[in-house]
Amino acid sequence: PWAALAGAGGGYGGSKSGSGGRRPAVTVILPVYNAECWLDECLKSLQEQDFQGSMELSVFNDASTDNSINIIEKWRVLLEAVGIQVCVGGHCSPQPRGVGFAKNRAVGQSSGSFLCFLDADDVMMPQRIRLQWEVATQHPKCIVGCQVRREPEEATERYTRWINSLTNEQLVTQDSLAPEESLPGMAQPTQTEDV
Repeated sequence: PWAALAGAGGGYGGSKSGSGGRRPAVTVILPVYNAECWLDECLKSLQEQDFQGSMELSVFNDASTDNSINIIEKWRVLLEAVGIQVCVGGHCSPQPRGVGFAKNRAVGQSSGSFLCFLDADDVMMPQRIRLQWEVATQHPKCIVGCQVRREPEEATERYTRWINSLTNEQLVTQDSLAPEESLPGMAQPTQTEDV
C-alpha cells in the first residue's frame, strides 16, 4: 500500500458537499475488513494530524465480522468532536468484496477536494496530510506519495527498501508534470504501516 493524496475531480467527489454545504479540503479514504486490532491506533493518527484545513473520514466496512464497526462508531464521536466529518458505509453480505471494492465505495461516498488513502493497519505521522496537501495544491495534476516505515522493520523489507528509494524522476510521469515542473526537495512525510 502506497500512501497517496490525489485530487478528487472527475467523479471522485464531484460536486457533493459535506455537512453545512462546505466541501472538506481532504477526505481520508479508509476501507475496513476485520481490522479491530489496528483501528484505534489508525484513527488516533488521523485525530492527531496537524493539518489545519477541513477533513472528512470516509469509511467503508466490507462485511467485517469482528468488532470493527463498533470501534468506527466510537471514533466517529471522537473525530466529529474535533471537527472531522465522518461518513460510514458498508454492507453485511456473507463475503467481503475486497479492498478495491471497499476503496471505490469509500471514494463514492466522499466529498473532499483531495483524497488521502489510508489502510486500516496504517498509522500516519502527524504531518502527513498537511505536507501532502501543500504539495498537491501546488501540483493539482499529480498524485502525491510518501515514504513508509514498516513495523516490525523486517516485514516486507524488500518492498520497503524499493518504495523508499524511488526518486522524483521515477515518480513523475510526462502526463502529470512538464519536465520543468519537477519537485526537487519535496517534503516526504513518513507513514508507519503495520504488517
